[in-house]
Amino acid sequence: MKIVIAIDSFKGSATSIELGQAAKAGILEVQPDAQVKVFEIADGGEGTVSALKQVLQGKMIKVKTIDLLRRPIIAEYFLAGDKAFIETASVIGIDKISPTPETIEKATTVGLAALIIDATICGAKKIYLTLGGSGTSDGGLGLLEGLGVSLNNFSFNSKFPKLIGLADVNNPYSGPEGYAQFFGTQKGATEEILNKQDAQAEKIVRKVKEKLNIDLQSIPGTGAAGGLGAAIVILGGRIEAGFPRIVEFLKIEEELTNTDLVITGEGRMDKQTINGKVPWGMVLLAEKYQVPVIALCGAISDDLGKIEDHLVGAYSIQTRPISLEKAIEKVRTLENMKRLSKNIIKTWLA
Repeated sequence: MKIVIAIDSFKGSATSIELGQAAKAGILEVQPDAQVKVFEIADGGEGTVSALKQVLQGKMIKVKTIDLLRRPIIAEYFLAGDKAFIETASVIGIDKISPTPETIEKATTVGLAALIIDATICGAKKIYLTLGGSGTSDGGLGLLEGLGVSLNNFSFNSKFPKLIGLADVNNPYSGPEGYAQFFGTQKGATEEILNKQDAQAEKIVRKVKEKLNIDLQSIPGTGAAGGLGAAIVILGGRIEAGFPRIVEFLKIEEELTNTDLVITGEGRMDKQTINGKVPWGMVLLAEKYQVPVIALCGAISDDLGKIEDHLVGAYSIQTRPISLEKAIEKVRTLENMKRLSKNIIKTWLA
């Protein structure tokens, strides 16, 4: 029996590889001779660089910069040959703050500029930026200013490598689904701030269309990471769905040609999972090879949407009602993952 495990990290609790290894341990207790392949996986959010380091030869480069509240930090990016990978959350991650109306108005993406400049100096021909987990909502304007881009006509003199944003969402720049209205509340915005930021976003959309003939509203993902996706497009780059590109680097699809079962999951599964998240990506891959998929998650919404029809089953690892603070304790999470995996395989083999 061959099983492929690719579970996204449970934010604030356990990493992808920790969860995968816990699930593997549970399986092997039931089926010791099972062939279990664990992939560290991400969708363009946190953990992407860690996953890529499994398969790409390279080194971490340290850079002095500032975080989203302009506090001095040492950040890192991964340089693999002529490709650089910047995990934007390591610089502007929401985990670095307690979101409030004050933080969302101060938060900036300018600190990312130092990493892009350094990667350019180090010879990178392509720079990938992961766009998940940001605490910013500045429309990407901080990054543009940090790279010397005029916000009057969006012109710039410096030459940069090809920029590629790896997104785990496909939101446009402005409007109800845009970066301000859709994501602003979780980043600390009040209704007044949401309206102000969205009004600014609409102005930027009009100006970019006028000056560059680029319609930010028509490009999926320009609203990712608080509008950082748009900055990448303005700089001549493009936005890609993070999961397919990461799968390509990790060569996961090659393992599915003779696999009996795929186990995936994420911290919380809901109807938004189909918008580029790991479980949906694994479902689509597995269906190409007619491999059944089971999802093991920290929590499951009452409405899973479209993905529910494509899964053998979706299960929460929780064993009883419990506070979120206790639920995300790493030891508890990994023990629950191991226990549930063991029981799932016992049922599967019955």
